Amino acid sequence: MHHVLCATLFIVIINVHLTSTQLNIRKIQHNDNTRRQQQRNRKSEPYDQYSHLTDTGEVSDQLKYYTHSFEQKVRETVRDEEYMLKNLWYDPEYVIHDLCEPHKSGGQTGELKWSESGDRLLKVIGNGVVEDGYNMFMAPGQSQGKRTDVHVAVYIESMSSFKAQSMDFEVDMYLAMGWFDRRLAHNCTHPILVTSKLIADRIWYPDLYFVNSKYAYLQEVTTPNLMVIVYPDGLIFKTMRLDVTLSCMMDLKLFPLDYQECPLTIQSFAYIEQIVNLTWRDDPPNFPIGFNPDIKLNDMQITNKRFVKCAGPYPMFRGEAAWSCIQGYIVMKRLVLFHIIQTYIPTGMLVSISWMSFWLDPRASPARISLTITSLLTLTTMSNGARQDLPQVSYIKALDIWLTFSQALIFLVLLEYSFVSYYMTKRTTDCSHRNMFYEERVQECKREEKARKSIVNNNKPVIANNTEGSDLNRNKKSQQFSLTHGISACLNESSALMSVTPVPSRLFTKFDTNKPCARCSEKNERIAFKIDEYSRWLFPTVFSLFCVSYWLYFTWRSSASEG
Repeated sequence: MHHVLCATLFIVIINVHLTSTQLNIRKIQHNDNTRRQQQRNRKSEPYDQYSHLTDTGEVSDQLKYYTHSFEQKVRETVRDEEYMLKNLWYDPEYVIHDLCEPHKSGGQTGELKWSESGDRLLKVIGNGVVEDGYNMFMAPGQSQGKRTDVHVAVYIESMSSFKAQSMDFEVDMYLAMGWFDRRLAHNCTHPILVTSKLIADRIWYPDLYFVNSKYAYLQEVTTPNLMVIVYPDGLIFKTMRLDVTLSCMMDLKLFPLDYQECPLTIQSFAYIEQIVNLTWRDDPPNFPIGFNPDIKLNDMQITNKRFVKCAGPYPMFRGEAAWSCIQGYIVMKRLVLFHIIQTYIPTGMLVSISWMSFWLDPRASPARISLTITSLLTLTTMSNGARQDLPQVSYIKALDIWLTFSQALIFLVLLEYSFVSYYMTKRTTDCSHRNMFYEERVQECKREEKARKSIVNNNKPVIANNTEGSDLNRNKKSQQFSLTHGISACLNESSALMSVTPVPSRLFTKFDTNKPCARCSEKNERIAFKIDEYSRWLFPTVFSLFCVSYWLYFTWRSSASEG
């Protein structure tokens, strides 16, 4: 009997053990099935991996401390407290989202030492529109009737040469924006980093554009250069790398001694000023506009920068509206050394070479004309080359004044030789000193002729006999011979032969009116040499005075325009 009871008890124990084992196996199978179902659910709904976290709507003490410390810093740095706490949409008592585990929450700091993955935000933003929750199509404070202040900063990585012909320049820069969106506040210790456009496009961001851009694009090598950081208190920091070609309407009146102010105008495309207000992030020296210290431009040097706030009404089909915009001006000075080497020195040398004709013999016409014409044509070619990269503006540039004056000086050198050549080749046949001498000789000859006629008439006797008549005829012939002899004597005078004053042909039948006067020709040569002698010091003096006045005046104008 004892053995039977033992065997029965043993069988019962075995049955109980088997039953418990089956129950454990079923439980394990159930757990496995549950785990598999959860895995399948996670595959179908990958965003539920943080489903165990709940949004309690409460602000932890750690996050409150961080928020109040941030508010205290704002009060210390911003003088206009009313603007910061009222116009800026910043509510210290905001509702946060539990997006991180307890051991990853609390102890928030302002430094970026670590970051959480961007997919944590998907619980809040969903596909961009969540019922009774986040809406990517509304600005952060739009539902509360408050505007959103967007702070903008620019860091210029590189700049290309400024093209005066097309009046534009290219900029490779980082565009940074910052605003508060309390709808994305979270309890994570570290900020949430978003690098995927898939997630970034589901977050509201201001629709900024460059007003004066000709062409712009986002760099996408090797991935789209985009970064969004969401801080625990709802501060959104977004930065992207852009290549932008900006127009710059340059004033070239002082070219190449000019200063240029090229604008960088940023504006919201769709949101009016009452919804989105743009301001520069004023935190020098890095913000609002920072530069890579290794930037080196070919012909420009960045000297200064300034920033203004611009806003104005735009006419609509019905009424008008105001859009907020900001402008940053980059002040640059043109490097003039290139133009001095390529333009000013060569043109000055050409002008100086043209003066060498003053030391050449005035009779060497081919040498003097060739030298002057060659200098003028060379200067004209250089002027066209210097102006080919400049736009066809309707005003006079400083370079135009230099080139025009240089061309005018070489032209005057050619004109000077025209006067010299005129006096060297002048054939003077009617000169004053020879006319005076000629008139005196004519009057003397006429007086002698008149005296002889009077003698002949007064001494004419009555013919009494043939002897006396024959004597008178001999005396008359003698008197006639003397008259002819006197006229011949007048004609043999060399000075009378050189005269061009018209005289009776019967008195001066051998007079040459085309023969130049030697004394006058010598005088004309002396005048030509005097012109060359005066030009040797007059032209260099005028050019030197022009150079000094030119550089002093335009340097002063350039400094005044910079100030």
